[in-house]
Amino acid sequence: MNVNEAMSQALVELLRDDPRRVLLGEDVTTGGMLGWSKAAAEDPELRARLVAMPLLPTTMAAHAGGLALAGLRPIVLLSSAFALVEGLAGLREIGLSASRSAGERTAPVLFVAPCGPGYGLGDDANEAPEALLSRLVGVRVFSVGDAGEAVRRLVDAAAFGEAEEPTVLLVPRLVLSTALDDASPSAEPTEAIRRVRHGRAITVFTWGEGLGPVLAACDDGEIDATVVDIARLSPLDRPAIIEAARDTGRIAIVHAGARDHGLGAEIAALVAAEAIHYLDAPILRVCGEDGPHAPCDELLGLPGHDRIAAALHELATP
Repeated sequence: MNVNEAMSQALVELLRDDPRRVLLGEDVTTGGMLGWSKAAAEDPELRARLVAMPLLPTTMAAHAGGLALAGLRPIVLLSSAFALVEGLAGLREIGLSASRSAGERTAPVLFVAPCGPGYGLGDDANEAPEALLSRLVGVRVFSVGDAGEAVRRLVDAAAFGEAEEPTVLLVPRLVLSTALDDASPSAEPTEAIRRVRHGRAITVFTWGEGLGPVLAACDDGEIDATVVDIARLSPLDRPAIIEAARDTGRIAIVHAGARDHGLGAEIAALVAAEAIHYLDAPILRVCGEDGPHAPCDELLGLPGHDRIAAALHELATP
């Protein structure tokens, strides 16, 4: 079973666990482009809770928000994270529901979208939309970097444990086809940040499709690094990030997409402001190459593990 198939099964269980949940999307009634709703569409008891929508992201977000305000728990399945950018006005409006009602009304909608390179989509895969989405008030943004964490983060996001706010779960396309030995999610809740590797020389912050190349670079380059997967991109767990930054005194931030105006710049500014006296070297950022990229070159938007290894080795060398 791969991640796509595991997510399809997990969505069936989510629908069965809570009758308020419904699936929305352009083609959810036929299984969806990625097959996420396939298992639910084949279940006669669940088909009535699959709602096909026109590919008009703003309308889709507004409709899902209305259903949530009426007491349902919509899960919107998108074919691309870029649809969230197209539907920004609708997503912004439902994100403001709580503040505009003094906390009396919330819109717990979950948007699940693939992102990043992997399907030959060119620049659509290199927009790194998390930087834009993270600016929205009242919207939580999560990312999956580890295939083994995909189902767990889907289930946690659908539970709205921290806050019943609109939530975005970004799943890299490079993760979706990864085979899983065990699709059963851990019972432990998702942490805002997760230390996936412990080291003493440097600390590397990354997320999404950046996690795999970072771990490969540390293995190939024999780099003694602490690797931190930032699972919740908005709101950032600022105290946890600052604590992790103080551990080694040498900080690298690795992410897909262009260097300018990315979420990495925000994390670098946070570390510089709150942990500058603990740093022994300038903060290093390793990012994708600036576009535009042709579809055949879309992987240029993700830093390769060779380039990451060389940069981390230089940072780790006093």
